[in-house]
Amino acid sequence: MKTLMKMMLAPVEESLAELQEAAEDNRRQGNNLICKGVVKSAPGGKRVVVQIGENTTPPIQFLVPGAGVTSVYRCPSPGEIVIVLNFGTGDDFQSCVALTGLFSDQFPFPTENSDEVVFKYGEKAYSRIDVTSGKMTIHAAGGVEYVDTPEVKNSDGEMADKVRRMSEDRRIYDGHNHPGDSGGQTGAANQKQGG
Repeated sequence: MKTLMKMMLAPVEESLAELQEAAEDNRRQGNNLICKGVVKSAPGGKRVVVQIGENTTPPIQFLVPGAGVTSVYRCPSPGEIVIVLNFGTGDDFQSCVALTGLFSDQFPFPTENSDEVVFKYGEKAYSRIDVTSGKMTIHAAGGVEYVDTPEVKNSDGEMADKVRRMSEDRRIYDGHNHPGDSGGQTGAANQKQGG
């Protein structure tokens, strides 16, 4: 009787073993589907190599805010935390993409004020917008350079500093004179800035 039962249960045991093996494969693939990792390097600035536990990905693509007509480039930093999506669900990480933008102790939030939008560009430049007041602050330790920009103006067409508008500076320049060599006054400037 035991032998007969064993013979009857053999196909069931085989099916259970196959199901267990398939479940283990699915579990392993599921574990590799979405992983948290750390950027090790960014060879050529176009891909990243990510350390995930004991494993290291080959150079894989990374997500940017835009890559079409409007595009944004920002190379992930070594030590930056990323989420890795494995579209192929294999063990070789060949079809992975790294999603960036997770803050960490090494790369903390640039502000803790929820009313601010801050873009930090390394240690020497940032832009900050206070969304409640609408004020924008730009800090550029290396200066600001406008390239192929024919005109920079306020909405009223004027530029100004804390003292006066540029058009007022032009009027002063155009009408200014100097003491003459003989004690009199020189005439107004011959070359006007206009305005």
